[in-house]
This record gives sequence, C-alpha cells and structure tokens, in this order.
Amino acid sequence: MFAAQSDKAILHVYNREKGNQEALVPFPERIHSIALAAQDSVLLLGTESGRILAWEICSGRLVSTSTSHLQPVTCLVVDPSSNYFLSGSSDAMIHVWALPSILSFSPDASRSPLHTLSTHRGPISSIACGHSLSSANIAVSIAADKSAIVWDYHTGQALRTYLLHEAPTAVTLDPADRAFYVAYADGSLQAIDFYDEAQKHTSLHLLRDSASSHRPIQPPPRTRFSADSQKLGGALSLSLSWDGTTLISGHASGKIATWDVAKANYLSTSANLPGPVSNLCFLPPVGFPNVREPSFKIQTIVKPKQDAGLTSSGNGLIPPNYTLNIQLTGRLHVPPLSATEKTSTGVSAFKEALTHPCFPTDILEESLAELNAWNAQTKGGFAPAADFMSLDEDGTNGESVSSGNSQQAEVKELKKQLASLQRIQKVTFSQLAELRKEKDYFIRQEKKRADRANVRAKKTMGLAPNGANHGYAAGDVEMNDCTDATSESESDDADAADES
Repeated sequence: MFAAQSDKAILHVYNREKGNQEALVPFPERIHSIALAAQDSVLLLGTESGRILAWEICSGRLVSTSTSHLQPVTCLVVDPSSNYFLSGSSDAMIHVWALPSILSFSPDASRSPLHTLSTHRGPISSIACGHSLSSANIAVSIAADKSAIVWDYHTGQALRTYLLHEAPTAVTLDPADRAFYVAYADGSLQAIDFYDEAQKHTSLHLLRDSASSHRPIQPPPRTRFSADSQKLGGALSLSLSWDGTTLISGHASGKIATWDVAKANYLSTSANLPGPVSNLCFLPPVGFPNVREPSFKIQTIVKPKQDAGLTSSGNGLIPPNYTLNIQLTGRLHVPPLSATEKTSTGVSAFKEALTHPCFPTDILEESLAELNAWNAQTKGGFAPAADFMSLDEDGTNGESVSSGNSQQAEVKELKKQLASLQRIQKVTFSQLAELRKEKDYFIRQEKKRADRANVRAKKTMGLAPNGANHGYAAGDVEMNDCTDATSESESDDADAADES
C-alpha cells in the first residue's frame, strides 16, 4: 500500500499482510497523485511540476515523461487493460498516455501524450475510468467549472457533457458503466444515469450519438441526496461496491458514510478518522472458483533509481543490468508455438469439482473402474512396478530381467483379453442380427393371421356375397403359397370348412 505525503516529497510504503511500514521513499519533488498499474507492478506518480513518473517497484526502474502539464498533476487513473492512463491537472487539461510506450526501452518510443482533452474550463477535480477491456471503454471527468464530461479516451472525443448545480469534488462509475456518482462540498451526493427516460424510448445509443455530444444536459435535482442531520462535512472521495449496491463517501470531518444506492439514502457511518478522508477504494471480491491467480508475487520493493534505458547503448534492447525481484507463484503462461498445438484447458475437471458441493457421477464412476482394474491386475499375479531403484549391483541384472519378463507377460495377457473381447463382440453382433430377422418374420406371420381372422369374421356376419367370399378366399390361398407347409394346410382346411 502506497501513500504520498502532501507537505513533503516522500512516499510511504506499507505491508498490508504484516501490518507495518516497509519503506520511506524520497523523491526530488512533491507527489500530488498516485495510481497502480500492470497488476500492481508499476506505480504512477503525478508531480508538482506537471511530470508523471513511472516506477517499476520490482526492478526500481524510474521513467519520467515530459512536462506536459503546466500545473501539478491532481489526479491519475489507469484503465482496466493497463495500456492507457489519464492524468488531470489544475491547468484544466487531461492527457491520455500509452503506458507500454513510456516503459519501452526503445529510444524511438514516444513519451508524449496520445490525446489532450481540453474541454474543461477549470481545474480537474477527479477522473473515473470504465470497467471494459474493449476499445469502447469510457472515462468521466469532473472539474471546478461545474461540469462532468464523458469521454471516449481512445479517440479523444467528448461523448456527453453534464452541467451540474455546484462544483463536484469526487466521481465514481457504476460497475456496469450505466451511471456515475458525484460528490459535492456540502456533503451531498448525486446519481446521474446515462440511460434516462429519453434513452428508454429510442433504439439508438444516445451516449454514442455524435449529434447530441455537444448538447449539454442538466441532471434533475431529484437525483441528489444527502444526510444533513449527520453533519458529515464536505465529501472528498467516493467508492462503489463491486455489485453497485453500496456507496461509501469520505468527508472532511473524517467520517466515512455508507449509502444505499437503490433507495438513495444514508445507511450508517462506517468509521470516524482523525483527519480528512481524501481517498477511498473498495477491494475487489475474492473466493470465486474460476478466477485466474497472478503468476508472480512481489515480496519486497526496490527503491527507484535512474532509468536503465538511458544508460544502455540505445539499440532498444533490455540492458544487461536490468533485474526483476519477483516470486513466481505458478506456471508461466506459454502461448502455443503452432496452430496444431493443443492449448491448455486451464483448470482440470478434478480441481473444478473441488469447488462444488459434490463430485460429478462420471468422475466417481471412472475412479471406481480404475480401482477395480487395479485390483484385478494385482489378483492376476502381476507385481506392481517398484517405486525405487536398487543400488545393489549384484541384483540389478536379475531385477531388470524379471521386470522385463513381467511386462512382456502382462502385454501378452492384455492381447489375449483384447482378442477375446473382439470375438465376443462379433458373436454378439451376429446374435443381434439373427434376433432382428426372427422378429421381422414373426411380425409378418402375425399380420397374415390377423388378416385371415378379419376375413372369417366378415364371412360369418354375411357382410360380403358368397362369390366375393370365394374369390377372396382363393386369393388368400394364393398369397400363402410362399409360406411353410403348416400355414398352407391350415389355410386349406379353413377354406374347405367355409365352402361346406
């Protein structure tokens, strides 16, 4: 955990696991804002002179940008991909930077801003970045000119402008990027929804509508809420829970208030600190089964030192004295070398089953079958393979010969079992074919008997003339010429009885 001291050019480093202070890092000028990037391995620092420092805490490499801001950098925010970060200053300017370009060892890499967002007319108070990893991610900035602007920071385009009633002091975005919340100096908060009533009656995405991007919107006063009876003081910081239901605010009185987002009312005071709460942040939730764990861990930080890239030969290669002090916590991700190589599936089925209340049936059945096969193999007289290697030279040859003989015998036995199973399979298929033929034969015989029974019933009831009956009976006898002798005799006897 890093904390910049406002009145001195000092950065405090704390260890959350041990609960103590690890280091006290001095800098040549005062630090006004900080932000972590690249899986918490790079610390960005906004200085009083308008520069931005990028400190690799696991190597100690310190990279400085050009002095792009004319006044101190008051806020820094990093996007979820850590490819871009935004800096705001008291000079009313917002710069968009590419972090890989700044950290590059190449002498041709640019350390200047990609875009400059200059729509605000007052000092930048705070910036909040969206949660998307795509190129459609957004950012929201607030300034002392009583405005809040939604940006597409990849292109530098202003998507929407909101005119607020007072100068905001803090801003945070909804986890689904559907709204943002601002805080004011009187301690009140306001929820501003991107998808208001006008958005619900159209199929267009008004946030991306270029025709309405320069049309300012004034949020309704009913979206503002406060807790005047609690005497919280001016709000200085905001943070929203991961599910978007709970909002916490830090105030100048040292109080941390909790708010219900759905009901827009005050819940409780979580803490009362001795000084103003200038920064708040919800920790990300943990305990999900399929979350990818980080592949490294930083045990100790390395204090900043001169950029190794400046002392290299200028060929863009990593200097030989560049070192990383990290601990690998798992296997490194290696991409496939070719399209035909099978990619790793990640978490195995067994590890995934450990996170569920019970094991799947197929895993249990497979385990029982493997156990039965192992028991059958042991009963068959095959000795299990030794799990150690003997160091006795005299018995080495005998053991190797016996082991080879047992393996050959096991292979022969398995071949015999496979051949017997194949023979059983052939016999089974032939039996199934015979049974199918018998079934078809009996079905045909039953159908013929049923037809003859219907003819006799019609003759008995007198539904057809005798000539027709005789003709039909004769035809019936002709159809049975292909049957066996027993069926022919039964048909002839039945016809003779009918004629008499």
